[in-house]
This record gives sequence, structure tokens and C-alpha cells, in this order.
Amino acid sequence: QERTRCHKEYKIFMALWLKDIRKARMIEIVNETTPLYSKSVVDLESASSTASDESGSTSSSCCHDATDARQHVASIRMFGSVSLLVNELVGPGILDIPATFQRNGLIPTTIVIVVIALLSAKISLSMAKVISMMPGNTNFSKEVEYSQSFQHFLGTHASVVTQLVFFTAMMSQMIASIVETAQVVDAFFGNFAHSVGLQFYPSPKFVFWGNEDCDIEADASSCEPFADATKTGDNELILTLGYLACAAMFIPIGRMSLEGNMFFQELSYVITLLCCAQFAYAFYSEGLEFPQNMPLWADNVNWQDLIGVVLFNYAIVTAVPSWLYEKATDVKAESAVAQSCLISSIMYVIVGSLGALSIPNVPPNVLSVLSSGNMGPMSSLFASMFTFFIVGLGIPLFSVLMRLNLVGSGFCSERVGQHLTTTLPWAISWFLYQGEFVQILMSWGGILMSLIVFVAPLYLACYVTFSSNVSKDALDPSIVDRKTTSMEQVELILLSAVSAIVITVALFCQ
Repeated sequence: QERTRCHKEYKIFMALWLKDIRKARMIEIVNETTPLYSKSVVDLESASSTASDESGSTSSSCCHDATDARQHVASIRMFGSVSLLVNELVGPGILDIPATFQRNGLIPTTIVIVVIALLSAKISLSMAKVISMMPGNTNFSKEVEYSQSFQHFLGTHASVVTQLVFFTAMMSQMIASIVETAQVVDAFFGNFAHSVGLQFYPSPKFVFWGNEDCDIEADASSCEPFADATKTGDNELILTLGYLACAAMFIPIGRMSLEGNMFFQELSYVITLLCCAQFAYAFYSEGLEFPQNMPLWADNVNWQDLIGVVLFNYAIVTAVPSWLYEKATDVKAESAVAQSCLISSIMYVIVGSLGALSIPNVPPNVLSVLSSGNMGPMSSLFASMFTFFIVGLGIPLFSVLMRLNLVGSGFCSERVGQHLTTTLPWAISWFLYQGEFVQILMSWGGILMSLIVFVAPLYLACYVTFSSNVSKDALDPSIVDRKTTSMEQVELILLSAVSAIVITVALFCQ
């Protein structure tokens, strides 16, 4: 009977460890032990301890092995941490940065990038500090996802709201990544022969696109595969070969864990550095036309578009909670976040400004031009590498982060989370493959992302720091009696003020 009890307790440990809450709820401990319906590992440990005390030393020894099997080992080192965070920063938004520089000018775009990078880094560290204040989590030894921190301090309603906004904002990034990647893969196929697509609407037929359709001098937008529908005004619905190839490659990786994705993220980071260096050289070799292609300060700066696109990129705080739980204990959060924001900002300014200066009327997806072959075979090769290893591998990272937040917050089961974060975004992106939908999605998605990246974390940090309604039970015992320094309070106030100004300009200034 004791063996049966311990075996069932072990199954519950493993079920919760694998995030299969639904399976854990179906398992009951025998001999009048209360069924374990809690989603919290802390509650599970308490119930296990009670059962062990009642059953004696034999049961305690047996169940101790189950607890050891469930223990988590944080293994992401500094290189992996920087790789993960840079990959979260350098996603599909970098493809629109050259066009953003060209539309708004060198000075305003650079200023916005620097300001938002600083804000994003400081707010991410504020979020990390709040998570460390939760009981027993001073060393980030507990898995606390983004919405869970709001649930702990602000309640269920705040958790639900942040969950919905988080999911929608991340979904917009993921859809943009899918569309951009599929377009460049189609352009890559078009370099060798033709990319093929199956048109479903307005009439079923096969359509083709090849490199001969691309004329970078006359119209750079012609280098976007299957772009004829945009010019004619038709609303065609096409399933392309590039889209199918991307789905086959990235959907399986998106179903892995964060730790299982680290090899791909480190590889992606190395190739990012190589690709950006090659792109900068290719743009410089094409010749820089200043100020014909890009002015210092555009006559009509569209601040809403500019801030929205840049905000779309600096969403590092969305990856911070999951990363804190997986990083090694000797990795300093401050150092990893600072390095990641600095490296990403340098790449944005160099690639964006040189791309704007070298290409007249640069399209929103600059990789379409690079991969077309008109800037040389090396640029085409590196553009394809960038697509597969940077933008492409960012797609499963979005899936993992969304799923961890959904399942970790108890919003849905693991199986439902898999469908919501893989099946759904791939289905939606198919309908948005053509036209200017991605640019609109990035602009408005960036505004929505500001709620997750700036507003919500700052509000939570200010609430925990200044509010007298925070219960002592909600804080770790080691910091209950520690008072926040005046410098920390001033820093939070300044962060809040600058963020409010940035968001106000993005929303109301054209």
C-alpha cells in the first residue's frame, strides 16, 4: 500500500514537472490523502510532506526520490543568455529598419532607438527585481512567468488582462516573422528557378514567381514575391512553396522547451553577427547616396510609425521571466540585459542607416532585395541564412514564450497551448502573406507591445515599491523589512515619466 502511494505521488510530481496539469488532476493519492488539484509545486510539496509523515520512514524515503527527480537545474550560461535575449530583440523588425530610417531621417530614428533601448533594459531589470521579491525566489529558483507575477501581487483579473495583451502582442510579432520569412524563402527559390504557389481565390490555379520579375532600380517592391496582387488591387489568396517549407521546419522546433531551443538560439546569434557584417559591407559597396536616399531629419517625421516600429523590436521583457528561471546562478541579469540591448542597438543603427542610404525607395522587407541576387551572390546567400537562422528561428521562440506564459499561469493545458501558439499563428499568417499588412501589423503591434514592455511592468514595479496594500506574505521574508532607497524610487518615477512621454507621442503625434 505504501509503494502504491509513493508511485502515485511520483506520477503527480512528474506530471507537474512536465506541465501536464490536466493529467496531474486525474491522479489521486490513496489512503484518504486529499487529491492534489493545485497547480502550484509548493502546494504539492506540502501535501507530499504530510503524506510522508503519516506513512513513516519507508514512505518518506520512497517519495524523496520523486522530489529529487523533479528538481530543476538552471543551465543557460552567459553566452546562451545573450544569444537568447539578442534573438528576442533582433527579429522581423530589423527588416523594416532601413525603410524607417529612410522615411524619418538619421537623427530622429537613432534617437528613438537609443531611448527605447535604455528604457527597455531598465524596465526589464525592474521586472526581474519584482519577480525576485516573491517568497523563496530571491535567486530565481521558482518558475514565474510574466502573467504569474501580476497574479501574485495584483490578483486574477490583472493576470487575465496581461495574459490576453501578452498573447496578442507576441502573436503579432510571430505572424510578422512568418510572413517575412516565407517571402524571403520564396525569393530564394526564385533565384534558381521559380517559386510556385497554389491560388485558392479568386480562381484555383498555380502561379509562379521568379527573379526575372525583380527590378531593383525601377521598383524595389517588385522584388517581393507574388506582389502583383498588391499592385492590381486584387485580393488573391495564395499558399506558396516558401510558406510550406517554413512551416515544415519551424513548427516542430516551436513545440520544444526553452532549454531544448538553446542550441538553435546560440547558432542564430552567431549567424546574426555574421549576416549584419555582410549586409553592412554590401550596402556600402552599392554606394551611399546622402541626402538623396536618407536625410538627416525628414520634413514630415511620422512619430507614431517610427516609435511603433522601434517598440516592436525592443520586447526583451517578454523573454526575461522565462529566462530568469533557466539561467545559471552565476549569470548576472544586469550584465546580460545590458550587453544584449547594446549589441542589438548597434546592429539596428548600422544596418538600418546603410541600407537606407544605398537603396532608393527601400521596401519594408529589405531581405527581399538582398536575396534577389541584384546585390551579388554573397548577399543573396547571407540573406537566406538570415531568414532561416535569425528570423526563422525567432518564430519557435515566440511559440515557446507564449506557451510558457499560458500554461504556467494555468490559463490552459499543455495541449491547448501547443495549438494556440503554433497552429493558430501559422493559419492567420497565411491570409496576411500579401500586401502591406505586415507593415501595419508591426506599427500597431508595436503600440500594443508598449503595454507589455513598458506600461504593465512599470505599474507592477511602482505598485510593489510604493503601495501600502502589498501584503507581507506576498514578499520574501528576507526583504519584508528592507526599505526601498530614495534612489530606487526616483529611478522608477523617471522611468514612468519618460515611458509616458514616449507612448503619448507614439499614440497622438503623426
